[in-house]
Amino acid sequence: MPEPSLPHAPVPLGGRPRPEGSSGRGSWHRRASRPVSLWMVALVVVVLTHQWIPQSRWLLVHMVTLGLITTSIMVWGQHFTEALLKTRLGQESRPRQLNRIRLLSAGVLVTILGMLPTWPWVVVLGALMVSTALVWYAAALGAQIRAALAPRFEFTVKAYIGAACLIPVGATLGAVMAFSPGEPWQGRLLLAHQLVNILGFVGITVTGTLLTLWPTVLRTRIELAAVRRSAGGLLGMLLAVLGATAGALLGSTLLGSAFLLAYLGSFAWVAVTLVQVTLRAARQERKVPLPLFPVLSIAAGVLWFAMTVVGLLVMWWRSADEQLASSLVAADIQQLTVPFVTGFLLQVLLGAMSYLLPVTMRGGPRSTKAALEVMSRFAVLRTVTYNLVVALFVLTGLGTATSGAVFAALTVGTADVADFGSLSRVVLSLLGFAALVTFLVLMGLAIRASVRNRGVGLPMPVQARDVAPGAVAVAGPATTAPAGEAAPSPAQPPVGAAASSSTPAPSRAAVASVSRSEGMDRRALTEALLGIGAVLGATALGTSLDRAQGSVPDHGALHGAGAVSGGAVVPTGTTTTIAVSMAEMRFTPAVLEVPAGDTLVIELSNDDPYDVHDLVLASGVSSGRLQPGAITTVEAGVIGHDLAGWCSIVGHRAMGMTLQITALGSSASPGAERPAAGTTGLELARIPLDLQAAPGADHRTRTALLPPSAGPQQRLTLEITEVDSEIAPGVRMDAMTFGGTVVGPVLRSELGSRLAVDLVNHGSMGHSLDLHAGRISPDQSMRTIPPGESLEYSITTDHAGIWLYHCSTMPMSVHLAAGMVGALIVPPAVLAEVDREYVLVQSEHYLVPEGAAGYDAAMHEGAHPVSPAKIAAEQPDVTVFNGHANQYVHAPLEARVGERVRLWVLAAGPSRGISFHVVGGVFDTVFKEGEYLLRPDNENRGGSQALDLAAAQGGFVELVFEEPGTYTAVNHSFVEMERGARALIRVTD
Repeated sequence: MPEPSLPHAPVPLGGRPRPEGSSGRGSWHRRASRPVSLWMVALVVVVLTHQWIPQSRWLLVHMVTLGLITTSIMVWGQHFTEALLKTRLGQESRPRQLNRIRLLSAGVLVTILGMLPTWPWVVVLGALMVSTALVWYAAALGAQIRAALAPRFEFTVKAYIGAACLIPVGATLGAVMAFSPGEPWQGRLLLAHQLVNILGFVGITVTGTLLTLWPTVLRTRIELAAVRRSAGGLLGMLLAVLGATAGALLGSTLLGSAFLLAYLGSFAWVAVTLVQVTLRAARQERKVPLPLFPVLSIAAGVLWFAMTVVGLLVMWWRSADEQLASSLVAADIQQLTVPFVTGFLLQVLLGAMSYLLPVTMRGGPRSTKAALEVMSRFAVLRTVTYNLVVALFVLTGLGTATSGAVFAALTVGTADVADFGSLSRVVLSLLGFAALVTFLVLMGLAIRASVRNRGVGLPMPVQARDVAPGAVAVAGPATTAPAGEAAPSPAQPPVGAAASSSTPAPSRAAVASVSRSEGMDRRALTEALLGIGAVLGATALGTSLDRAQGSVPDHGALHGAGAVSGGAVVPTGTTTTIAVSMAEMRFTPAVLEVPAGDTLVIELSNDDPYDVHDLVLASGVSSGRLQPGAITTVEAGVIGHDLAGWCSIVGHRAMGMTLQITALGSSASPGAERPAAGTTGLELARIPLDLQAAPGADHRTRTALLPPSAGPQQRLTLEITEVDSEIAPGVRMDAMTFGGTVVGPVLRSELGSRLAVDLVNHGSMGHSLDLHAGRISPDQSMRTIPPGESLEYSITTDHAGIWLYHCSTMPMSVHLAAGMVGALIVPPAVLAEVDREYVLVQSEHYLVPEGAAGYDAAMHEGAHPVSPAKIAAEQPDVTVFNGHANQYVHAPLEARVGERVRLWVLAAGPSRGISFHVVGGVFDTVFKEGEYLLRPDNENRGGSQALDLAAAQGGFVELVFEEPGTYTAVNHSFVEMERGARALIRVTD
């Protein structure tokens, strides 16, 4: 619904607005900004409790992007529109504006409530509500442009409108992702989602706002002609976002990279004007210093934005050699979350609010000055501390020699990426969090200072100044000027804009200004040093805690204090280049001998025809994932001591895919290897289970009924996907699946029938298929296929039984434990009639505990990766029937008294068998591995209490229930039953 087109008397952009009562615009700001404050408080609570919240990473990111940023854009976009268009909407329009904000907040809450328990249709509803609020907002801004008498800055408002219209596109992409599509679509959609929402909606809105807000914060004039020229870049950014989004969805690296480069060029076109304003402001003499925190925080945020977009461009372009159709997978794109959200979004938001809140409280010059001073307390300390913390987190995720060197430089050589363990991350996170929380504390103090000084005026010295022809003052807030300086306006340039023709002798005020400036410089230097010291201290504390826990190697104990990848040796200036091949779970050569002090460059190639591999060094350097046939260069840095390396793809290191770098002539004995890191107690710690709890709200109980016959000719498709799957109440696994479920679909074929399976790999690594029921050469049909490829697997089912099928890609134990197993049932030729037929497939699963090495490598937030260490130690966390530990406890199988029930059972492993027993029942029929062991009415009147199956064996049992009640089917190896191998059978009359 369009807003009323009856503007009040226009207010000069640099002038002083008329006083307003409680029902005025100041009151509207307080009410409209209330949701922003509530989102801030909620964010603090979630940060402090995130380890107990499912999908906490997603929640934190979207509380910032949707809750804080989008709500702030809607509030301040309305404010800037009125200021730039010189319109003042009537009070009757304010309730509609508040209703828009309420609709947005409700939509964000519905989206969160749908995403946490994985209810995709609820997410769709939330996305629709958010989209409706933003389209309504865009329509309202358009109505205000049409009502404006002389809209000189309509191009900024049009940028707001175009950016807001991108939200329905981004919301649609996010809603589709809620249905968990596999790769390559998960990566494509996530990339497109980030392009539209961050580079499009937020990037264009922030850039358009800075054209007017930045000169206002700096109290510096900007020519209207320059603003108009720069505004062309906003249109270029909008068109580039649309093109890059199309490239992401099409999986076209060339198209996406070209448009992303165009986006950077358009942004640079605008940034040139902002830099010119900054340089002009730096040369300006001032009696009253600028509000320092808004300047530093906004500038730092914009720099992070530019660097992150460049990083995305480089990452996207480098992915052109990969065979994966999406170019980038979701795990790659998530590396950009920290710089985008914490580096860019939060800093720009807090910087802008630190300026806008004091100015819009409308208490007079002294009140505004007091509030601005409070908001800028410890500005340098807060900015330096926070940005150093963000930089260290970003550098640890890059995994290159250059990032490692920069990490060491930022920590003044006191820390190394290899020493940055989980406790270091916790300590530094708390420090960065403290820097953010000070904003809330200072905001409360600023409000109190503003109220205390409300209505008190200050003398405003008048000076003769020249006005540059054509110059205009651009004021975003268009409110009270800070004390000591007049607000810039067309009729009144800022202090210091031009000097008079004569050069007067320095006044007392000028001398006092110089003295105050020198004092500020000393204070700023002191705060910067305190910020650096705080980060260094936190890093040292975290590193010490990590070493004490044993989660990172103690370099001092190995090679003397201070030894790192560069070591204590003197660099020789010589570069050693070695070619290394990756194939068949081996690095060749596996030992690299490098003279100590040399710089090592590894020319790494993945010569494996099927599998994805990578190389990670103990120093933190990483090659990134290489698809089959891909080549890259790894800069390992100066080698000062022996260094270990390995492939980080799940299970590959356990298969022996390791590499050793030997530093010849180092303090260690020549050729000595670093001690192998043993398995820690934390790695083997049991995942806590609550098997009395109900399955999660998003879990759908899987039917255990035997599927009907498909006839003599059957063709089906098995799609390999990597998903986040619940395998016990509250316990989620990073799963590799056939058909999207842990334990693939139950297949059925008849004796002598032809079965053709089309295997399609939508995963991020190589996978394969082994159908135990077929007699076929494994060379072609069972070969590993890379991501994005497919194969046909055809067999004739000549033998009866319940047969295992599974992924046969090495390491098989990891792929099977990740869920890549299933059952193919071929009934015997002569099979008695039964009333009900169920299928139970047992599998056991091994999970990396939270906080242990490898937990952060999960592809899905909040999910546990598979633990090769537990597989090797044979210490499973959970044993399940049909993919979930207690689904049939809360949704029992059904039978009636007197009915004959057949239970097909398969021990899928990867390592454990089963002793299948039904409490309260006796089996009168037992069929195991293709033959009957027991039939009804046998001459010995024998019965069976258990069906014993080793891993990969199967059969069925039959029994008749003679009394109503609840019977329990269990693995009578009770340790497995207590891990979840249990199902109830409810028998009724």
